[in-house]
Amino acid sequence: MKAQTFWQRLVRAVRGYYFVLGSMLVAVLVLAAVLGPEVAPHNPFLVKPIQWIDGELFKAPFSPSDLYPLGTDDLGRDQLSLLLYGARTTLVMAFFATVLRLLLGLVLGTIAGWWPGSLFDRAVTALTEFLAAIPGLILAMLVIFAVGIRRGQIAFIVGISLVGCGEVAQIVRGHVLSIRNELYILAARSVGLSSAGILSRHVLPNLLATFLALAALEMGGVLLLLGELGFVHVFIGGGRVGVNEAAREMHHYFDVPDWGAMLGTSWRWFRSYPWFPLAPAAAFFVSILGFNLFGYGLQRFIERGRFHPSGWSVIRFLLVVTLVLVGARALLLSTGVEAQFAEMARRFDPNRAWEDVAHLAQTGGQERTSGPGMPFWSAAYIAAQFEEAGLSPTTPGGSYLHAYTAFRGRVTAEPVLEVLDPMGKTQLRLTDGISFDPWQAFYGEGCREAELLVGANVSSRMADRPVLLALDPEENLRATWAGALSYEGVIRVVPDDELARRDQAPTFDTTTYLDTDRLPDFPNFLIGESAAQQVLALAGMDLDELQDRKEAGEEIVLNAGLRVRLTYGLVYQALPATNVVGYIAGLDLERRGERVLVLAPYGGDCTGADENASGIAVMLEMARLLQELEFVPKRTIAFAAFDKGGGMEFVGDPVMPTTRSEIWTTVILYGLGSGDAQLARLESGSGLSRAFDQSARRIGVDTAELNSWRFFFETNASRLSWGDPSVHDSYQAVAVTRPGDAVSGTPADILDHVDIRQLAEAGVTLTHYVMMVSSR
Repeated sequence: MKAQTFWQRLVRAVRGYYFVLGSMLVAVLVLAAVLGPEVAPHNPFLVKPIQWIDGELFKAPFSPSDLYPLGTDDLGRDQLSLLLYGARTTLVMAFFATVLRLLLGLVLGTIAGWWPGSLFDRAVTALTEFLAAIPGLILAMLVIFAVGIRRGQIAFIVGISLVGCGEVAQIVRGHVLSIRNELYILAARSVGLSSAGILSRHVLPNLLATFLALAALEMGGVLLLLGELGFVHVFIGGGRVGVNEAAREMHHYFDVPDWGAMLGTSWRWFRSYPWFPLAPAAAFFVSILGFNLFGYGLQRFIERGRFHPSGWSVIRFLLVVTLVLVGARALLLSTGVEAQFAEMARRFDPNRAWEDVAHLAQTGGQERTSGPGMPFWSAAYIAAQFEEAGLSPTTPGGSYLHAYTAFRGRVTAEPVLEVLDPMGKTQLRLTDGISFDPWQAFYGEGCREAELLVGANVSSRMADRPVLLALDPEENLRATWAGALSYEGVIRVVPDDELARRDQAPTFDTTTYLDTDRLPDFPNFLIGESAAQQVLALAGMDLDELQDRKEAGEEIVLNAGLRVRLTYGLVYQALPATNVVGYIAGLDLERRGERVLVLAPYGGDCTGADENASGIAVMLEMARLLQELEFVPKRTIAFAAFDKGGGMEFVGDPVMPTTRSEIWTTVILYGLGSGDAQLARLESGSGLSRAFDQSARRIGVDTAELNSWRFFFETNASRLSWGDPSVHDSYQAVAVTRPGDAVSGTPADILDHVDIRQLAEAGVTLTHYVMMVSSR
C-alpha cells in the first residue's frame, strides 16, 4: 500500500468537519489573544458607572447598543473590550497550564511505564489515584490558595497544572507499556542502546502523534476548569467586594481582564440583565468547543494516515514548543494591570510639564513663596491647574489653598571656623568644608570663642562650655549629657558629600520647637572630613584613628588644646504659607482608609527650575493625565504642593481627616529634571522601593538607592531633641529624586538646566507607580 503524503492526509482530514471547524475556532482564538487589545473599542480599565448616553443619564450596567455592542458590566466597563483583553490573559494562562500539565504527565508517565512495577511506578500510580479522588475544582482551589491567589497568574498555572497531570501520566504510561515490548525496541536493546537512547529515539517519537491531539483536548479541559473557578469567584488577584448600602447593591471588582473574573462577577445579575453573564459564558463555550473539536479532528487526522515521526521530528517539535512558550510569555507580560497601566502612563506629556516648569521658574533665583508682599502666584497657579485637571478641593468652600504660619530661616552670615593661636591670631580659617547643620535650627548672630573638645560616645556631662567636635553626627547629646546643654557651639563631622549649602538655613521643626524663643542660641555646624582632618592635625590628632576608636564603642573626651572661633548668622521669621491640596476620590469602599499622597515641595528653598519646579510639574501633569484617562483608583489619590514646613503642617493639622488606623502611602517628587540617569529612591516603610523598581523596569528606567532623606512625618527630628525621632503611624513613603547635580538649587538652576527627556522618564515611571499603588 502506497504511503500517503502529508497533503493527501490533509485533504482527507478537511473532509471531516470536526477538524475544519475546530481549526477555524482555534485560529480565531489565537488572533483574539494576539490582536485583541489592539482592536478593543474601549479601555477596559476605565470605570464609568454613570454616563450620559444620547443626552440621558444612565447607571451601569448598560445594555447592548451601538456604543457598547455587548453592553457593560456594573462598573460601566465595555464587555467587548474586556473580552478582547481577557482573551490574551485567559488563553495564554491556559496554554502555560496545559504545557506544564503535559510535561509533568509526560515525565512521570514515561518513567513509570518504562520501569513497570518499580517503586517509582507504584508511587506515581498511588499519587494519580489520590489526586483523582479529590474533585478537580476543590483541588485547584486548594493549590491556588496555598500558593497565594494574590500572586496572580502563577498561582493558577501551578494549581491547574497539578490537577490534571495524573490523568496525563496514566495515558502516557499506558502507551509506553505497549511500546516497550515492540520488536524494534527489543532490537534496539540487543544492539546495546541504553534506556535513555531508546526513550529519546524510539519511544518519545511514537508518543508525539498522540501527544499533539492530547494537548488540544487538555487545553479545553483547562479552560473548563478556569470557567468553573471563575464561577465560584476564584480568579486572578481574587478581586474585592464592595457594598453600596444606600442603593443596597453589592459590587464585585477585578483588576485583570479575565474571562473567569467576568463570569464570576456577572452571573448574579442573570435575572435582571441576562445579557450580562452571557458574554463570558459564550467565550468559554466557544473556546472549549473549538479546542475539543480541534483535538478530536487532529486525532482522526493522525489515525487515518501513516504518521511516524523521526527523532528529528521530536527536536523540531520541542523547538516549536519553546518558541511558542517564549511568545506566550511575551504576551503574558503584556497582559494584566501592570502592562496596561504602562501603556496608559506613556501618554504622559513632557511638553505640558515643561510649560509648568517654565511658569514656576520664571522668577529665576527669587524664592517661590506665598509670604508677605508676594501675590501668592505660585500657589494660585498650582491651584488653577488642579481645578483645570478636575481634582476635588479639600475645603467646604471649594478651595485648594490651605493657609498656615511657617518659620523661615535666613542666613545673615555664612558659617566660618577659625583656629586661633595662643596670641589669639588666626592660624587656620575655614569657609569651605563648613555648613550649618540642616537638621538643627538655632537663632543667633555674631561669633563665639571657646576651647575645642573632641568627643564621641560620651556618658558624662561637661563642666565647661566648649565647642564640641562630635565625631558621630547622629549622637544624641540630650541622651548623653543630661540636663541643660552648655556649649558655645556644636560641630558634627560628616563625609564631604553630606555637607549642606553654605547659604541653606536649617529646617524649623515645629514638633520640637513651638516658636523661635525656644531655639538654642549657640551655633550648630557640619564639618567635612577633609576640613576636620586639617583642624585635628593642628592638635596632633588623626581623624581615622579617632573614628576607629569611636566605632569600637570607646568613650572619647579629648581636649584638643586649640581655641576656635565660630562666626555665624541665622535668624527665623514667622511668615504666612500655603499648601495646595486636591484629590481624586477612590472607588473601593474597603480602601477608603488607605490613601495615596503625591507631593512635591514648592516653597522655601525650592527656588530653581529643577529643585523643585520639575517635581511640581510632574505632579501636575500626572494629575491631568489621570483625569483625562478617567482613571478611577481604588485608593483616594491626594496631590499636594507643600510650602515651607508644609509637611509638618499637613500631619499636625490634616486637611483630610486622618486617624491612626488610616494609612497614607506617600510619593515625594523632588529634582526630577536634571542629574543622574538613574532615579534614586529611599523608602520609609516596607515594600515601596521594590514596587517602584518594578514600575521603573517596566518603563525601562534604572534606579538606585538614595543615601538619605528627611521625611516630613518624622517628629522630634532635631539633633538636640530629648528623645529619638519617631515616625507618624499613618504614614509610609518613598522619596524619588535625581542626585548628582551641583547646579540644581543654585541661582544657575534655570529652565535651560532641565532635561525634558529626564523629565519624561520620571513622569512616566512615577505615573505608572502611582496607578499601581492606588489600584492595590
